Amino acid sequence: MDLGPVQQMIEKVRHVMGSDTATLLLLDETGSVLEPAASAGLGRRWRGAPHLRIGDGFAGQVAERREAVFVDEVNELSVLNPILRDFGVQRLLGVPVFGKDDLVGVLHVGSIANRSFTARDAEQLARSAAEIGLRLSERTEDDAHLAALVLQRSLLPASPPAVAGLDIAVRYLPAEGDLGGDWYDIFTLPNGKTGFVLGDVEGHGLRSAVVMGRLRSALRAYALDHDDPAEVLTRLDRKLCHFENEISATLVYAVTEPPFDHLMFCNAGHPAPLIAYAGQPVAEPVAVSQGLLLGVDPDRPRRSEKVLLPPGSALAFFTDGLVERRDVLGPVSDPYDDRLDLVRRAFSAGDHPEAACSHIVAAGLGDENVEDDVALVVVRRPL
Repeated sequence: MDLGPVQQMIEKVRHVMGSDTATLLLLDETGSVLEPAASAGLGRRWRGAPHLRIGDGFAGQVAERREAVFVDEVNELSVLNPILRDFGVQRLLGVPVFGKDDLVGVLHVGSIANRSFTARDAEQLARSAAEIGLRLSERTEDDAHLAALVLQRSLLPASPPAVAGLDIAVRYLPAEGDLGGDWYDIFTLPNGKTGFVLGDVEGHGLRSAVVMGRLRSALRAYALDHDDPAEVLTRLDRKLCHFENEISATLVYAVTEPPFDHLMFCNAGHPAPLIAYAGQPVAEPVAVSQGLLLGVDPDRPRRSEKVLLPPGSALAFFTDGLVERRDVLGPVSDPYDDRLDLVRRAFSAGDHPEAACSHIVAAGLGDENVEDDVALVVVRRPL
């Protein structure tokens, strides 16, 4: 959704409340997970904040109770978002945000000083939440930017499927300009296997988002009939070249099954995932071939490669917007540069994937504008 006006309203909330921070989280398409949507006072680091299930943590409690919640002691038990804790927030007040029909999210403000929020503060914040809820309900459906965002939200759920034996977390950060075609997908198959996909469709705007949706659906269909990731990507490439012959995409597809001691990878021109091992201080790129991107030569042979996943290790799949930057003239810097090194050092197998996602986003993006979409999936095989 186009959150430009809402971002301005969040800035206003912070000013009116006299708080150090103000943050809006919105429910995902499943209605069960809160995603960070806009924030003021935290710079841009809030974008890596954890996704929270209703009932979990401070914001999850606000959503579950549907009433104002005060936090007078911020710690790891009361507040799951490490960004708020690291920023030094001492007090928090949160209220539910209702749309036209039901709950749509949570609005909260924080104070670095030992300020105690009052019932009058809660009333003021609730009025701001009502105004934001009304604005969200008045979104126009004929806006192309909105249409692309709605499509992406429907295809990129903040709550990945539960897979017994794996810990999984995801992030999707849309560009602050026009949208791209980055996406992730995680699905289970009838044979008990689980598939992981990270892709990036060339271009920006609604068309890229539509092609992304088509590729996602086609890949799922091919995955039902073919176990080999290389065969799946070969068929997907033929489909793209025939029906979308003026567009290309990069993609990595991996398949694993219990006990999840290895994955079979096929890469089509996508940045190699990172793998972090227990006790290892710096993550490393997975040793898989680069492969040719989709949409160029459907007859080029592809092959699958085996990657071991020992207990306690973790994988981070990402799109290039996490580490690539363009200068004013347009050239793209080498993705395997200092920025990727920061990400590698921030990615620890000891972190839960939710925390790992937050650390990776903070290291890769810092406080900069998001010039390109960023999709991120972290999967860990527990000890």
